[in-house]
Amino acid sequence: MKDRKRSHRCAQLIAMLACSVSTPVLAQETPPPAAASEVAGIDSDIVVTARRRAESLTSAPVAVSAVGSAELQRRAIVRLDNLASAVPQLIISDAGASTQGGVVLIRGIGVGESNPFADQAVSFNVDGVQVGRAAVRRMSEVDMAQVEVLKGPQALFFGKNSPAGIIVIRTADPGATFEAGVNASYEFRADEYRTDFFVSGPLADGLGARLAVYGSDMKGYFDNVATPSATLGPSNKRLPTSTEYGGRITLKYDGGANFDARLKLNYSHLDASGPESNIQTVNCPLGYDQLAPVRGDCSADDRIIIPDLGPLIGNYASEFQSVPYTRQDQVLAGLELNLALGDHLKLTSLTGYYLSYMRFVTNASVADSTVPAFIFGGSQRFRDREISQELRLASSFDEPFNFLLGAYYQDADLQFSNYVLRNALAPTVIGVKQPVFQDGTAYSFFAQAMINITPTLELSGGGRYSHEKKGYRLYDAAGNRRATASNGKSWDNFSPEVTLTYRPSHDLTIYGAYKTGFLSGGFAVSSGDLTLDRSFNQQTVHGFEGGIKVRSPDGRLRGSLIGYHYTHPGLQVTANIIDPVRGVDQRIVNAGKATNKGFELEGSFQATEQLSLHAAFAYNHGRYNRLITTCYSGQSIAMGCNLNPNAAGVFTAQDLSGQQMVRAPDVVAQGGISYTVPLGSNGDTLNLSADGNYSSSYFAAPSNKPQSRQGAYATLDLGAMYTNEGKGFSIGVLGRNLTNKYYFSRAIDSTFTGSGTGTATVTPSDTIASVSRGRQVMVRFSAKFH
Repeated sequence: MKDRKRSHRCAQLIAMLACSVSTPVLAQETPPPAAASEVAGIDSDIVVTARRRAESLTSAPVAVSAVGSAELQRRAIVRLDNLASAVPQLIISDAGASTQGGVVLIRGIGVGESNPFADQAVSFNVDGVQVGRAAVRRMSEVDMAQVEVLKGPQALFFGKNSPAGIIVIRTADPGATFEAGVNASYEFRADEYRTDFFVSGPLADGLGARLAVYGSDMKGYFDNVATPSATLGPSNKRLPTSTEYGGRITLKYDGGANFDARLKLNYSHLDASGPESNIQTVNCPLGYDQLAPVRGDCSADDRIIIPDLGPLIGNYASEFQSVPYTRQDQVLAGLELNLALGDHLKLTSLTGYYLSYMRFVTNASVADSTVPAFIFGGSQRFRDREISQELRLASSFDEPFNFLLGAYYQDADLQFSNYVLRNALAPTVIGVKQPVFQDGTAYSFFAQAMINITPTLELSGGGRYSHEKKGYRLYDAAGNRRATASNGKSWDNFSPEVTLTYRPSHDLTIYGAYKTGFLSGGFAVSSGDLTLDRSFNQQTVHGFEGGIKVRSPDGRLRGSLIGYHYTHPGLQVTANIIDPVRGVDQRIVNAGKATNKGFELEGSFQATEQLSLHAAFAYNHGRYNRLITTCYSGQSIAMGCNLNPNAAGVFTAQDLSGQQMVRAPDVVAQGGISYTVPLGSNGDTLNLSADGNYSSSYFAAPSNKPQSRQGAYATLDLGAMYTNEGKGFSIGVLGRNLTNKYYFSRAIDSTFTGSGTGTATVTPSDTIASVSRGRQVMVRFSAKFH
């Protein structure tokens, strides 16, 4: 409680400091460097670095969606979870009870959020430092300059853990002159305050600095309707609650000669309610919630049922508390050094350091206080330390040939412990505390050659060789090492890539590419028996993509049409093994093969200086070619649980071959309009905007449980922003998800419900899911100073 009060005071202090900055003089924002920004002007094009070179969005032969600083500001995208509304086929959200910190998928490809030791299929590259865990996205959520979402395998330029794509975030750098700014917002439903500010300017000749700080406090957007109890609360009447603060300092040196450097140091702290704070029971085949029979409504809405764990669990061991909570501290540092070797060669060094420490206590079963025997108290501790080093040598010759050579090294150390109790009135240990470690080293070498066959035809190709080794160690509570079926594994991979690009003009690009990639193997840890062989192997990907990108000569009209066809052998799949005592043992297995194919159509039109429109449509046919996986709880023989009988003759597996991949909607669509109304002759404006999103249905549980299907839904955002150019500030209101649709992207069987799985007579299980926020209405204020 004291930590929470201190965090709240810190957030208030940030807000006061931001608001105390002197009166603004001018609202014009100094543009970030061209390689990481939107170039000013209506006939400009966004500059991206998808191929580790600065290229315009139109000329880059890559499937990429880029969101620049102007769009981030207009739509108040300060959290990357809101980015999904601006990028087609991106799913990104919090995931209840996940040490990974969230779900992230591109084109329906993504795995690993349930396993602390797994690398996710979509990595985050923050200012050059790459991390394959969704939690790191919090490190970028202040003072963002641009976000690029690269779709499809990206192994050549970004290495491992990019079979689905990469989210590249570039934060703002210091400029040549002093500037400062502040943003403040308040969201009514969640009672959420957020403030961030930055100050930037030169320190000496060639040396600049930029400091960005943020703080937020949220009371919660769900009403906690758990049955009141003298010992089981609930203490939190609304969920989820959170207090968060952090910041970044950037130092940039550019003496104008042949050397420049950039150092970025990030820190963030999160103090929140338990990770189950967005989990609801969304389907009840018996007609009532089996773990909340009195107050459960069996639907995704604005109600949640999360009682306290109570004093008996809270005082059972030092790892527990009576009220579920989440705390996380993260540090991210990146040092980039660039040395020009003559006029046409550049040597780049990128050094990265990432440290994350998370601890939480959760009511993992989300059982109500009326059934205390089923309250399931879990305590988890997770630590991740990663050090990386990359070296690149790139040419920029005027002649037809250019190249890129590079090497990468990573050292990682992960630690995890899980302690599980059942029954709030008579706690019973069902998961003994066992610290487990995974240490890993990885290195790779990569090269690319680019040849201009003609002035308009470019052939590029290359590949990356990767070697990775991971060790696995398990200890008991006393610190004694335990014997395990597997102590370590190693993998080798070569990922080639070739692209043919035709550019008849600066405004037209046509390309075709063959690409490959892979997702790291590792070890799956959860509440199950950790002495067994918990290893899983790499998942690979290969296939083709191609498309056309076009822009009008004046830059008002831009569009792209990209088609793709990728196959994923050795597919990593989350298998939920139901244990009547321990609950769910989540493992990752290489269980099959999948194919995703489809197309993406995106376009924007600047009709006038005041009116702009944008739209996107994507079709994705993601299907399992072959997949034998575990049954869901309460699945009968007639329902398809008819494979792999155990010693007792009970079936344990089902065949999902030919079925839709989990979290892979067939159709998504987006569109929007923005109109700026001039007010008077002093440059004041009123911007009005509307943005809509649509998703077809998809399965949210990896077992393709029919009751986990999220139906088709649509959301609508509306905004109005008044900008006073003379005084340098803007104020507005923004409504998100005004259709008030509650949807979910991750679902599992409700623990302790369902029985008879794999037999002819069953009791079906309930389904629980991590549910999105509903309608949001916020007011916001921004100002720039210099």
